[in-house]
Amino acid sequence: MKKLLLSILAVAALFVSSTASAQEVDHEKGYNFIGVKGGAQMTLTHYSLGDLITPQFGIYAGRYFNQYVGARIDVTGYQNKGGFQADRYDFVGTDTPYKFNACTADLDLLMNMTNILNPNRACHAFNWNLLAGFGVNYSWDYDEFKDATNSFKYYVGQEQCGTKHATFNGRLGTQLEYNLAKNFSVMLEADANYKNDQYNLKFNDTPDWQVQAFVGLTYKFGMKTKKVVAPAPEPEPEPIVTPAPAPEPPVACPGCGDKYTDGNCPESEYGRCKDSRFCKHSSTCKCKMDKPEPLNETMFYEIRLSEPTAEATLNKIVAWCNKYTAKNITISGYADRETGTPELNVGYAKSRAEKVAAALQEKGIAASRMTVNSYGDTVQPFEENDKNRCVIVLGE
Repeated sequence: MKKLLLSILAVAALFVSSTASAQEVDHEKGYNFIGVKGGAQMTLTHYSLGDLITPQFGIYAGRYFNQYVGARIDVTGYQNKGGFQADRYDFVGTDTPYKFNACTADLDLLMNMTNILNPNRACHAFNWNLLAGFGVNYSWDYDEFKDATNSFKYYVGQEQCGTKHATFNGRLGTQLEYNLAKNFSVMLEADANYKNDQYNLKFNDTPDWQVQAFVGLTYKFGMKTKKVVAPAPEPEPEPIVTPAPAPEPPVACPGCGDKYTDGNCPESEYGRCKDSRFCKHSSTCKCKMDKPEPLNETMFYEIRLSEPTAEATLNKIVAWCNKYTAKNITISGYADRETGTPELNVGYAKSRAEKVAAALQEKGIAASRMTVNSYGDTVQPFEENDKNRCVIVLGE
């Protein structure tokens, strides 16, 4: 028995690696199967039960019509035992066992109780099945029985019914099945078989019962599959860019007559005049701007914070904007890559940039002079991770 079990498991292991599939089995559809099994059986009589255990081997084939119900043809057999107990029969001097050969062919109904109780289960590695069926027993090689009964001087049992070797069989059983791979599974099976009275060659007007236990290896084929589609990768978040305000309509420079947008004459070295729309080369422009200093200010944040706290930095930005009224600023929000998730970091960076813009508006800077960007954690302006929780304000 032990060698049989090891052999079945070894054969199963050879096929596990070769049956991997890139497709998923459609468990709602049916499939065909064949298999082999080996084990032992014992007939329940008044004789010592331990002396009636015999090896059994079988083959089976069938189909599951869907994930709930199937059917199989099962043939098992090899050796059976019976016996006369001395304290039960007056004509027997000592306990006398005998053996004979027999096989049973059954048509069994299979019910997958795991799927019936939980039809939407995600894991199909284990199955619990119930089975019920009926069939016929066939026995032969009665030499030991004949030798035993010939030695009983006062044997009063009925004679065997001529040459009739076939009797009725009814079966109830259960299985525990584990799927090794897509096409292979191992199973443990226990059956109770209802036998005709003449099955063990003795007659006492009482049917015989026989219990069996098997371990088996099943090959499944004809299964329907469905392709496993990998989910599409999520797109990288786009930087949030606030569109620049529409430019003012062109005006004519009183000095040169050229038209330009927002008073910025192309020939002006420093851009728009502070107090008028006159360019530098206009002879009537009396207020020329100094060349502006570039603006580059950074505000840093603690983890998960987005409220600007650097009041001094905000005031520097306001002062620059008030000094250079023709210039605009760009406000860019960032988040560090080593904390949070990309989705959360997009929100933090956007909130930081927008709140800086709101604070500047409260201090009198027009929204039309600001461009607000948010880069999440896709751009890291600093090598040190914690510094990337920041807002950078640029102006030229």
